[in-house]
Amino acid sequence: MLTQEQKFELLIEGIVAKGYAVCDDFLEPSEVENLLTTFAQRYQAGKFKEASIGKQSEVHKAALVRGDEILWLETNSVDASERMLLDKNQAFVDYLNQTCYLGIIDTEIHFAKYDVGKFYRRHRDTFQAQKGRILSVIYYLNPNWIPENGGNLIIYTEENGVEKSIVIAPLAGRLVCFESEKLDHEVSEAFAERFSVTGWLLNRG
Repeated sequence: MLTQEQKFELLIEGIVAKGYAVCDDFLEPSEVENLLTTFAQRYQAGKFKEASIGKQSEVHKAALVRGDEILWLETNSVDASERMLLDKNQAFVDYLNQTCYLGIIDTEIHFAKYDVGKFYRRHRDTFQAQKGRILSVIYYLNPNWIPENGGNLIIYTEENGVEKSIVIAPLAGRLVCFESEKLDHEVSEAFAERFSVTGWLLNRG
């Protein structure tokens, strides 16, 4: 079992080498279960909203591009499961700042739910009008996920001038991190309900 610091190093090595990294078992099964309980409570209370595309005045809903429902997490949340995730995410931020001098000063994090048949077409996690997102992080909450469920994260990279697609299953406890401004990615159609926590690490407000 890797220590938290070893997991951070694994992620950093991948980002430096390839622009993305995958760390399995970043969240323990009990932590995933507790997050899913909170997730369900928030969803049943009607807290989630259909996700939009764009920023500020350009925001609009576009079901042909993305179909997830989201709920932004409050940074001062006192819910135990949300606090655990926020604290782990902040520990990663602190480690990145101490070892890589990234100057991360803020984060944005939300729950994301994809119903059956939903997807998110190829895109990049940055806005022309507002820079600042340097790393994207995705924590997956899907126990017993099987290939037939689809819902994969597909990251597009380039090697020797040839585009490659990296397919990553949304397995429970898995953390994926990649460079927000450089890598296109998408979520393939889900054939089962798909749950995650998605966030961005920002070096400018």
